[in-house]
Amino acid sequence: MIYTGYWAKAKEYERKGLIPVGISGWIPDGYKGRTYKKLAPKYSWWKEWHDNNLSETWYTDKYNETVLSQLNPVNVATEIQSFGPDVVLLCFETPEKFCHRHLVAKWLHERANIDVQEYVLRTK
Repeated sequence: MIYTGYWAKAKEYERKGLIPVGISGWIPDGYKGRTYKKLAPKYSWWKEWHDNNLSETWYTDKYNETVLSQLNPVNVATEIQSFGPDVVLLCFETPEKFCHRHLVAKWLHERANIDVQEYVLRTK
């Protein structure tokens, strides 16, 4: 299964048996695990979007044009699933905030018929 999640919870995902896979442009210091940089946003336009407070639509269009359109979703899913049975794709934003991992999840669902959900950690 492929899930999405965020860096702040990486160790908790690991404790649940998930394999963290970084898909962000920048990886936190000290992280020695798996990454899949093919899904990372390009720094130049990410910075333009961030610094100029551009819209989510602008970002989505740029991400689709420069990243997702260059990839085959079935191949991407196969490569990601080769890391293990339960993988969590990590970026920085908390689940309720706009993030490219949500675009990846939608793309994999629409183009490869793979259901990708945000992994929700249960607390007692």
